[in-house]
Amino acid sequence: MLLTAVFDSLVKGFEQTSYAEWFIFATAMVYVILAAIENVWCWLFGILSSFLLIYLCFSGKLFLESGLQVFYVIIGLYGWYQWLYGSKERTELTIVSFSLLRIVYLSIIGCLLWIPLGYIAQRYSTQAMPYLDAFITSFSIIATWMTAKKIIQNWLFWLIIDASAILLYAYRGFHLIALLYIIYTFLALVGYFQWRKKINL
Repeated sequence: MLLTAVFDSLVKGFEQTSYAEWFIFATAMVYVILAAIENVWCWLFGILSSFLLIYLCFSGKLFLESGLQVFYVIIGLYGWYQWLYGSKERTELTIVSFSLLRIVYLSIIGCLLWIPLGYIAQRYSTQAMPYLDAFITSFSIIATWMTAKKIIQNWLFWLIIDASAILLYAYRGFHLIALLYIIYTFLALVGYFQWRKKINL
């Protein structure tokens, strides 16, 4: 009975899904798949999906997430350039791996962003789930920069971020976007192992 109720709820939610959400779903899926196979055109689809998510998140009172999408649009252009011309020879970037110390350093930066951002959102706005949204926002900034620089551990960051985003979007009733992040979580694993094959060549 419980599974039937959950399934019926999802079906009803999908029936109420806007065209904008479907477009975001499609372009975001293409982005992650292309990123996993290291195709530079991923950035175009990432920019398109983030552009529409700015409005969607703002309308759902996910203000930090909305601001994050603005950042995604900007860094999408940066990542596109980096993947094409970001090496010292101004040629295509190659995949690199960071040391554990550098990953810890990036994680500390994420926490330094996360806690005050969550506090500000909780105290001074009507932000839904402020600390969870702040966590996703802070670490997504770092993970996106890592993706733009082709640092393989970006996928491990995304694995945690995407799993957290499932809860955030499901809570706000964006069922299709929540489903997208379930798929994102799986694709983060795929992306990691795909990149690891290339870095070991």
